[in-house]
Amino acid sequence: MYLLLSGEGLTDIGVCTPASDSCDADTFQPGPMAWIVDQLMDSFLDYDFSHIQTMRVSFVSEHFLATHKQRPQKKSMSLRGKKKPAETKYYYENARALATAAKDKTIEVDDNVIAVLFRDADGTASAGRGNWRDKRISMINGFKVEEFVLGVPMIPKPKSEAWLLCAVKDNPYQGCENIEQESGSDKGTNPLKRQLSNALAGNDSASDLNKIVQENIDLHEIQMPSFEAFKNDLNKVVAIATGTLQEPKI
Repeated sequence: MYLLLSGEGLTDIGVCTPASDSCDADTFQPGPMAWIVDQLMDSFLDYDFSHIQTMRVSFVSEHFLATHKQRPQKKSMSLRGKKKPAETKYYYENARALATAAKDKTIEVDDNVIAVLFRDADGTASAGRGNWRDKRISMINGFKVEEFVLGVPMIPKPKSEAWLLCAVKDNPYQGCENIEQESGSDKGTNPLKRQLSNALAGNDSASDLNKIVQENIDLHEIQMPSFEAFKNDLNKVVAIATGTLQEPKI
């Protein structure tokens, strides 16, 4: 099994070093969300195995996906639906492009490739927070239209700091669903990024967050709807990739 990841920056999925639109494990610098993927996959398998440490991982950037868009589907084949908000087209097209990249990688590595598409939901009070569901469904439909069953949406609500804050706040893992209702804006009166930094006494660099995920967080204790959706989706595709769950018909 192999991982193909796409994210937004160093403090979520990670980046290529030196900077590049795509890279393999030798030049990929994983972020905390990559380690969450890695540790959850390890827990879903019947044996200890880190895809990051064994260099079974590659990365593609937002720009890579934007420049590798797939041709529009015919209306009869569209899975986004007429009532979906126009902004979710971005998530749909990202998923399609990542699915195609994953299929190419499957041929290259001669193994099943699980593709994880990370994007913050970033819902704000003024814009409404119901769009998390639409964004997630758009990703699912993007994977589906490319007939790729090993794609996983990773969409923290409202952003990745919320998942981490759940585990490191004063009363860890308690009432974390309330964090999802906060604004994703960094310009608010008490943004999640600041709350996370305060909870960690300022030790919130990418390397700090990586270490915390690997050593101090029990991922199975995080009970937040957006995290549970991601975890369940990842568990399902791992089961499909390992043959313990029948591949669904698309």
